[in-house]
Amino acid sequence: MFDSCFVARLSRYIDLNASEKAAIADLERDPQSYAAGTALWREGDDICELSIVHQGWALSETLLHDGTRQILRFHFPGDLMGASGIAFRDAAASIIAATDMMVCRFPRRALGETFARHPRLAALFFSLSQLESVDLSDRLRALGRNDGKARLAHLFLSIAARMRVVTGEHKAEVRMPLTQTDLGDAVGLTQVHVNRLIRQMTEEGLIIRTRSTVTLVDEDRLIELARFVDRFSTIDSSWFPPSNTV
Repeated sequence: MFDSCFVARLSRYIDLNASEKAAIADLERDPQSYAAGTALWREGDDICELSIVHQGWALSETLLHDGTRQILRFHFPGDLMGASGIAFRDAAASIIAATDMMVCRFPRRALGETFARHPRLAALFFSLSQLESVDLSDRLRALGRNDGKARLAHLFLSIAARMRVVTGEHKAEVRMPLTQTDLGDAVGLTQVHVNRLIRQMTEEGLIIRTRSTVTLVDEDRLIELARFVDRFSTIDSSWFPPSNTV
């Protein structure tokens, strides 16, 4: 079994025991490769499975009435994809590979079986799903109240916070293999507007953008600009049930 980014991510919040790690590894026993641009599933598809990202990036998107898309979220190693729509049989959004990927797909029932054996993992998954929901609410507020530069700053900071949980490192340089069109579709801006704002933010000493990375040069100013709150660094696990070693 390869090293699990999902185990690494969950271990940032609680000290997983061997039985819990084995249960998670069991969900990742069937890795599959996907080329960039591949749709893992489309909005409205009848699905009964979830996926864990082992390598690469994906994006969750929905089509608007005018034919344009809205990117709801980016997914990278350590992410569980499809959980936001687990209450429905029809996929709530499309999942598209943004880069070449390795993904582990498993039936929803396997998650239920894992929760039955490991209630502490169920509590952790529930907390993380609520965390993602609050982060999305934060981003929606940023879209409605902030100008374009603040929207981009919020997106960069949110991705950086999530990536740092997986890597365990608080680096200024963050891998971000996304096109300017991807960024624009996530924050409601055109590619031309995103290009202009990135140049402006670079000139102001806020970021350095390369093809596959963004360096947060002045993170304090970015946080102030976006009114960003890091939802990912810690969670309250005081209410979690005890671990089950069986």
